[in-house]
Amino acid sequence: MPKLCNYTNCKYNQFGGGYCRNHQWNRTDKKNKPLKRTAIRKISSKKQKTLGEERKQLHKDWLFFLEIWEEREHICKNCGYFLGNEPLTLFFDHLLEKSKYPDLRYEKENIMLLCWQCHSAKTNGFISDIIKQFIMKICDKFDKVRNFL
Repeated sequence: MPKLCNYTNCKYNQFGGGYCRNHQWNRTDKKNKPLKRTAIRKISSKKQKTLGEERKQLHKDWLFFLEIWEEREHICKNCGYFLGNEPLTLFFDHLLEKSKYPDLRYEKENIMLLCWQCHSAKTNGFISDIIKQFIMKICDKFDKVRNFL
């Protein structure tokens, strides 16, 4: 049985030095001195702007995913597994990847609800026949070349 974190009332398993990942800052080295937290580097203003843009993009994506979550049943379209009542970003899969087809990023027909296992399999290139059928429909609808098969 794994050991629990030494931090007060923490119920997570130990990661190293007697503490979980969340409480590593409380860990001491061999001389019983607290470990120093790594210095936070100042981010250049150019990088701050890109981080702000990324946050806005992620927020826009999340609102889009929530809209889909409210409209559809919470089951995996590939295997029928119930996804629960809490939406997680890993449940939303772009059939035609947003990196290759950025114009289809916010098309609801391009999003499929998949469980973690089916999403991972598709991302790693193991595309089931059910998903292939959905992808072919999307390719036909948006006049995209079927170069995935």
